[in-house]
Amino acid sequence: MTHPLSVRRPARSNRVDTNMSASSTAVQNAGGPHYVRPGEVLPIRVRVVRTEEQLMKAVKVRADAYGRHTPEFADALRVAEREDKERRSLILLGESKITGEAVGTLRIHTNFDAPTYLERELELPDALKGAGIAYVTRLAVASGPNGSSVKLALFKALYRYCLATQISWILAVARDPVDRDLTRLGFQDLLPEGERLRRPADFGELDVRPLCFDVLEAEQKWRAGAHPLYEFMVRKIHPDIEIFASVSSVWSTPRGARPHQITIDKRWPDSTQIMAV
Repeated sequence: MTHPLSVRRPARSNRVDTNMSASSTAVQNAGGPHYVRPGEVLPIRVRVVRTEEQLMKAVKVRADAYGRHTPEFADALRVAEREDKERRSLILLGESKITGEAVGTLRIHTNFDAPTYLERELELPDALKGAGIAYVTRLAVASGPNGSSVKLALFKALYRYCLATQISWILAVARDPVDRDLTRLGFQDLLPEGERLRRPADFGELDVRPLCFDVLEAEQKWRAGAHPLYEFMVRKIHPDIEIFASVSSVWSTPRGARPHQITIDKRWPDSTQIMAV
């Protein structure tokens, strides 16, 4: 009789899969003949800003992006803002793995120490009162064909960060047409339909749409509705999203000693059904 905990070991084989890429072969050899490293490779890396150099990269892509839509406001964003270094703030930075240039950024403010901007400006629904909140601002992506996919990678980093830090709601304000991008992700209106909030000078004197996103129910809604986000946001592993690098000790490991894949996959997962720049 077979023991209930016994494991049937596969027969050894010297056959080589000729369809396997060079990078996969290197990884499998490093981890054993049957090991395949989990994860989907992205052409960018997303991480938390930790140095002045990284901050200035975020500032540049931010100023360039805002300059395309509100040029009179762009010069004010060419220097770091006070909020960038506040204790309750966190900046995410997306960088091209090919060129090293910044391709996207956003800033997160949490309400763990003080209320966020929208908590001060609006009477929020009861469901949001007393909940952990992340207010997202300064979303910016570099011009180019991959803008939608960069936004998607930044949003996954934001979503996973909120789950890990017990944040229940994401709040944002967006101008047209960016607001439609957010509603495709699952954001909902905070104000009655058609109402807008006049954002002051720090946003360029615009009428914006306040929105909220339920972090805790997102996975269930995406799965139940067969949303195209579900695979990317929940099921797939993306090692290039490094928001918890300090937890995995990556930052304490010299870069030369870190494992590197032989090839870089320049392809993006299809995001055309999810977001539009």
